[in-house]
Amino acid sequence: MCVASNGMREPTWQDPAVGKISSSSSSSSSSSSWLASWQQIIATFMHSNAAHATAKGANITTTTFTTTSTTTSSSSSSGSRSQLPPLAAAKAAFLAEHGQQYGYRGWLEQHWQQEVGARLPGGQHYLDFTGASLYANWQVTASLQMLTQHAFGNPHSRNPSSRRSAEEEAAAAAKVLAWVGADPKEYVVVWTRSATEALKMVGEWFPWSPAHDWQPPRGTPSGGVTNSSVGHVSKCGGKLHFKQADRDDSSHFMYTRANHKSVLGIGAYAQDKGALLSCVDEAGIEEWLNEPPSDHDGHIYPSKHNSSSSSSSNNVTYSLVAFPAKDNYEGVLYPLEWVDRIHAKSSKHHRWLVMLDAAAFLPTHALNLSHTPADFVSLSFYKVFGYPTGLGALIARKESAILLHKVYFGGGAVDDATAQDVWRILSPPPAGLQDGTVNFLGIAELQFGFELLLQKLGGMQAIHDHVSSLQAWTYVQLSALRHSSGQQLLQIFGKHATPARQSCLFQFLVHAPNGSVVPAEEVELAAAAAGIHLRTGCHCNPGQCLLDLGIEPQEERAAALAHNATRGFITVLRHKRGSKLEPVQLPIGSVRASLGALSTFEDVYALVQFMQDTYIDKDPPAALYGELHGAGGAAGSQASNMTVQEYWNSKCGA
Repeated sequence: MCVASNGMREPTWQDPAVGKISSSSSSSSSSSSWLASWQQIIATFMHSNAAHATAKGANITTTTFTTTSTTTSSSSSSGSRSQLPPLAAAKAAFLAEHGQQYGYRGWLEQHWQQEVGARLPGGQHYLDFTGASLYANWQVTASLQMLTQHAFGNPHSRNPSSRRSAEEEAAAAAKVLAWVGADPKEYVVVWTRSATEALKMVGEWFPWSPAHDWQPPRGTPSGGVTNSSVGHVSKCGGKLHFKQADRDDSSHFMYTRANHKSVLGIGAYAQDKGALLSCVDEAGIEEWLNEPPSDHDGHIYPSKHNSSSSSSSNNVTYSLVAFPAKDNYEGVLYPLEWVDRIHAKSSKHHRWLVMLDAAAFLPTHALNLSHTPADFVSLSFYKVFGYPTGLGALIARKESAILLHKVYFGGGAVDDATAQDVWRILSPPPAGLQDGTVNFLGIAELQFGFELLLQKLGGMQAIHDHVSSLQAWTYVQLSALRHSSGQQLLQIFGKHATPARQSCLFQFLVHAPNGSVVPAEEVELAAAAAGIHLRTGCHCNPGQCLLDLGIEPQEERAAALAHNATRGFITVLRHKRGSKLEPVQLPIGSVRASLGALSTFEDVYALVQFMQDTYIDKDPPAALYGELHGAGGAAGSQASNMTVQEYWNSKCGA
């Protein structure tokens, strides 16, 4: 491992064009087996494409990628390359500016190698915290000690081991509610396997009311392709038919374009039940919120509404608005004050509820449901603590949870049942919403994750300060990277110019000196060979991803059905000269680097240095670049082919 004098790692990277390892300090560990394996993968990948290009006699031409989406650009306009200072000097300057915010008052410097570094051999750098957080070894050790010293039984029994499980479950639920500022008198924790399952529960059980002109769905065509003519759908954008949105006779599912697929899946349930659908951008939802309410009956419920009168009425229509606290693609933070404003749109016969996806938000930001009273909140604990996996939660307002119409019932979810006529009495929430035995061992282990975040690291504000300091430095460095021609190296998406609206996530495209896009997958593989853990693709967020990459939804659908994609790119027809249609190749994914509670300065330094040394003033290998991006680049060997579905499936995950 490359270790600096302070015990932290120094970066190691590989230039894929020359296949050699460079390092700011020499170390025998740089030739470890994992690195050799990745080098072999890169070599095989490039050799396959080079051989195919030679066989084809390819005459490669490239296109320059441009979009109309808003991206963050550097204020620098010079064509000179900026050189990154040596690690020691760069870190000293960083600490001089951010030392009070970084590192939890020395905890990270003191404990990082023992708690994390031993699992990242050869100077690796983990930059995929939005995909999954890193756990501290202490969490696993403490969990093992607990499990080897105590017996845990099925919490549905009353024996001593079962009581211990039940007590740990109750304690964990209390910790979760306290962590998100939720009053236990108003909220419950429903244990799930994931944030996705929490979202699925809401979509499946929500009391959707069909529009008066709704016709039952005709089913899903063969191949699992949704028939777009089924249900009521509106395009994503800034305009809404407000009178239609406020209709009292039908439910409405309104969702922001920048949403995880697991949120979009709620729309399948809403559509199946005949509800109206509206996909909106930020301007669209603001426009709707600012529109005067229809107020058919002269009464508007306040944001902190008491549903005792409204929910007891059989003629109340319920609608749902879903948005992420943090967009997992660009890392944009959405206004939490929307929650109260959405509730304020409710009338006596039409109530608006809020589904807040907090899975990407909670690892580095504090949420206070006393101030942001969302009806439903989804989260996944491995994204927060790293360990345990397979455990999530739906945090639900009690008054909203009782509206969910659950059909199936399993063990633990009913107070009584008989075999005849499937008669049952459902248990009240949360038990009535949990079928089967919950993951009681994983739930018991959550206490150590909370101890790490709230005690050892100092709490959510300390974590936010830490990652914000790294975010600020990294953005300045990445946005300054330019080729000698003046072409900016990275096209960074998001709202980094407005720090209050941007989280610790960098989503970008890498540009070659001529402005063409370097295939995201090539960047991922080269980074992996250098020991840098990045993520590429659309990250299960097609709405924002396709917008940023300049791909129209109908183009994506056509390409997916026709399997029209080489690895990382699709070909679309566009009007480029007059009315003539010409083929244009667009990337179907970009590169993401995301930070978390246990990120270090060495990690972000390695990222910047890798981008600088690997791509500035260097064209990608011609054979690889031509196969993936050249105009008319045809499908080559099996190793270089990937359909849109295969590519997205391989990259899907928050």
